[in-house]
Amino acid sequence: MMRAFLAVAACLLISAARAEPLVVMLSLPMPAGTGRLVLPDGAGAATPLVIMLPDTLGEDLRTDPYVDSLLARGIASLVLGFDDGVETQGTLHDAATSADAAIVALGWASAAGPAGLRVGLIGFGAGGRAALRSGGVAVAVAALYPGCVELDLPPEGEALILQGAAVAGGCDALLLPPGVVLRLLPGAGHAWDAQGIAPMLPDPAGADRIRATPDHETTLLAAEALADWFEARLAPPERHAARRTARGRP
Repeated sequence: MMRAFLAVAACLLISAARAEPLVVMLSLPMPAGTGRLVLPDGAGAATPLVIMLPDTLGEDLRTDPYVDSLLARGIASLVLGFDDGVETQGTLHDAATSADAAIVALGWASAAGPAGLRVGLIGFGAGGRAALRSGGVAVAVAALYPGCVELDLPPEGEALILQGAAVAGGCDALLLPPGVVLRLLPGAGHAWDAQGIAPMLPDPAGADRIRATPDHETTLLAAEALADWFEARLAPPERHAARRTARGRP
């Protein structure tokens, strides 16, 4: 698996006329397991990578809008959560929803990618909590709707927490370390990106279930905000500056 990241990127460079991302399924050591690597057109050695940890039930297409927004900024994605879950107290839990899975995937990226590869980490729901617990390993970490009750925060490094303002119980009590930003999305509930899946999802902050509140506009807002945040931290400074100029931003 060594140098696999570069080998896949080389395939894109050979097909100069290619206008679509390249998708490759990978088999990583457990608990990371099966992953879907999505490389943008023209990917090369400087292409940053964002690893995505699923919510408790595994990959269910919630990642798609975020993958698309990152691709538009030239950032690759590695989506985890394709393996069978493990049953705990009557509920299936995907093994990739863990800090250990994040560490395995980050280790793969370090070994398979070029020296100096900049890697970020996104977690959904319970995966967001796991991502925050593994903070400091990745360059930047983001957690989507992890819930604020008894939320462990990384003592160092940069982290972004996106939480629905309608389910923000406990957020006022969080003591945010330097580098950690909490953004409450107005009017949003839990799992705004959970289109077409079970209406009741495991609560990342407890043993109960919580209602998902799909919202297309909030999903697009979150995907773009997250992609901008990662681009500012992972992309080469000159490329990030060029994109901001092209979009009319100082």
